Order: sequence, then C-alpha cells, then structure tokens
Amino acid sequence: MKFKRVLAMAVTAVMTCSLLAGCGGKTESAGTVDSGTGTAAQDTAADTKGGERTNLKFYIWSDEENYISKVVEQYNAQSDSVHVEMISIANDSYDDKLKVMMAAGDEADIVDIRGLAQVTQYRDTGSLMDLTEMVKNSELDISKYGAMWDSSYPDGQIFALPTRTTCWMLFYNPDLLAEAGVEMPDQLTWTEYAEMAKKLTAGEGPDKQWGGYWVDWHTQFMATQQGVYVNADDVTAVQDSLELLNQLYNVDKSHMSLGEMKATDTQYLADFENKRVALMPQGEWMINMLLNDINAGKTDVSWEIAPMPIPDGVEPGTTWGQFQFAGITSTTKHPEESFDFLKYLCGPEGAAIYASTGMVHAYTDEGAEAAYKEAVGKDSVSVIFNAKKVQESPASSNFDQILNIYKENAELYLLGEKSIEETMDKFLQQRADLMGK
Repeated sequence: MKFKRVLAMAVTAVMTCSLLAGCGGKTESAGTVDSGTGTAAQDTAADTKGGERTNLKFYIWSDEENYISKVVEQYNAQSDSVHVEMISIANDSYDDKLKVMMAAGDEADIVDIRGLAQVTQYRDTGSLMDLTEMVKNSELDISKYGAMWDSSYPDGQIFALPTRTTCWMLFYNPDLLAEAGVEMPDQLTWTEYAEMAKKLTAGEGPDKQWGGYWVDWHTQFMATQQGVYVNADDVTAVQDSLELLNQLYNVDKSHMSLGEMKATDTQYLADFENKRVALMPQGEWMINMLLNDINAGKTDVSWEIAPMPIPDGVEPGTTWGQFQFAGITSTTKHPEESFDFLKYLCGPEGAAIYASTGMVHAYTDEGAEAAYKEAVGKDSVSVIFNAKKVQESPASSNFDQILNIYKENAELYLLGEKSIEETMDKFLQQRADLMGK
C-alpha cells in the first residue's frame, strides 16, 4: 500500500538523518526563535545543489518542532530548487506574534495555524492566499482528510490545508488500575469516569496519587461531544460540563484543582510519567511526548488509551478534535514554490513522516492505522482511528472572542470565586454585548 511504502522510506530517512546528521541538533532546515525577543537563531539557507535555491520562510510553534522539522529536512533533501527555512516561535507567544506578522504583511511565506477559527480570521483579513484552484488542480486526494474536511470548508473555499488532526482520548496507567482492582471498560460515561477517579485517588500531600488530571484547556467538553458550542443559543450542556469539572476538582478532589495547578505550576506530562496520575483525558500529541521521553530514558511509565468518556445518550466513541493547518500568506513572492512544499507537508509524504514520530496526520491513506500502530507499538491506538470526532470549534470568525469570554468566567467558577449561576449569567451578558444583541 502506498502509505506503508512511503512510511518505510520516511522511517529509514529519519533514522539515517539521526545517525549521520543529528536530527535533533542544528540543521540547515530548522531554526528556533528566542521566546523573549522573537529573533531568529538558525542557519541561513545555503545552496547545496549547484545553484541558488528559492528560500521559503515557514513559521511554526515550538510544540510542533520535533516532527515538522523532519518533514522540512526531507523536503529540502529532495528539492533542487526550493529550500524551506523553518522558524520556530515559543508556543505561548506564537499566536500573538503571528497576528502581528500577518497584519504587517511580514516576510513569511508559509504559516502554521492552530485551528479553524484562526484560519477564518486570517481569511477575512485577506492575510491568506486562496488555495481553492491550486488544490483542485493538484494530485491531492481530499477524501483522505476524512469527515472533518467538509465542515472545515463550508463554502468550498480553501485558504489552508490540514497538517495533523487532533483527537482527544483517555490515557490511563494500567498498573495503577490493577493495583486498585479497577478494570477499564470498553466505554465509560462521564458519571462512571468520576466514580472510577475517586476509587483511584489515594494518599495525601506531595505523595498523593490523583485518580485523574484535567487540564483546563477545554472545559466545555460534554457540550462539544453533543455538537453544542459556546456560541449556541442553548448552553445548558456547557454548564453541565463546568459543573462536572467542579465536582472532579473541588468536591470529589479526585483531580488536582485548578487553583493548585496554577499555584504549583504543575506539568501534566510529568505527573503522569511520575505515576502520580491514573487517568488523564488528553490529545493524541501526548503519545509523541511519551514515546520521546521513554526512548530518552526519562520515564518507564506504563500507559494505554481508551475512548473518551461520553455523556449519557451520546454514541460510543464520540470525542472531539480539530485540524491544525498550514497556509500560504497572501504576501508571498513565491506562491508556486510554497504550494509545492504545502502539498508535501499536507499529503502522503508528510503523513508518513508524522506517523514515524507517533503523530496523527490529517491525511489518512489506506494502511495508516497499521503504520501508526507499528510506529507506536500499541494496538490501543485504534481508538484514534475509530473515534467519532466532533469539530472542536465552528467556522465562525468571532468564535475565539466568545470562547475567551467563556474561559475567563469559567476560571472564576472553578477557582470558587463565582457561583455557577453568576458565571453563566455574566458569560451570556458579555457574549450578547460582543455580538451587539
């Protein structure tokens, strides 16, 4: 199968690069940006193939560096005419810096974009090039992007291509479950999850074992699983999500509270790897992190994954996720060269390289599940490919603003500073003010 053939070549190339060139170090294709100054610190694009190559500047956020760098390296190795200069900006400051760059018409040619709402914003401001005709005339098989393709482009206009697809699932430590005499069923409800987390909570103080751990990135989780967003008329499911999370944090105390997470600057991955957490709803990116740390000898934690718990009445296997994207700026001087790299990054070649690092690419060719299982070494990753994913955010240009209002109010509730009634009333009032209603 084509995907397996491409994967085999990708794995071989990645291993060869690691042995001969030190892929983790400084290369001609990968750069970093200092998180404080935003100043590039990298090799300049030197020609290696007998003539001056077109240099493309590709901006990414730092969390994506260890796998995107491998795509860039292999693209540069096979291209006679184009060199991609990857510039990595610290994760926490990337979105703000990207907004400034896009507004200023900076020299970026290709940019990494976190989600659909941002693509919509940059489309509306004219910052991204329309790729519709280029995609239509290319060899890319858009059916390989799956069910979320149509909801990403409701009007048929394409301003960015998916790079990878996120998928939330339930990570767990089977050793801790076995010690507590708890078995993981095929599918949990959120009520069952809460009860399991209580059973898996033990000890006190710094030695406490948490039944579960929930980062506060997506607190409207049950609503999303039901296709309800924070811009909906009826946000009952959003409130239900918050109340369950408050139960886990502050009532059952089976999860580290939001206040403690903020006060101690705890790291979710470290707590899981140090075997202090039994259950952890997280995204597929954690697989890549675990594999890297296990291979580096930083942890020997035992882990598996199960489907995300669901609200009562919701179809088993339902979770949420989103595409992450790459787009070409409207100010690029090299649209054809940029699209050539974009096809490589977002097509079967990029998909094979992502799979070899334990990342799930948006482009899913036949054999992708088997190839991913082989790379990761766990059958339980089938959960990712069998999941029924609901788009994490709708294609709405003001959704991020509404979401920020919701998050600010939700945090006050989870910190115990507002009641749920005060929280939802304030959120709905501020949302109405924003939307002019």
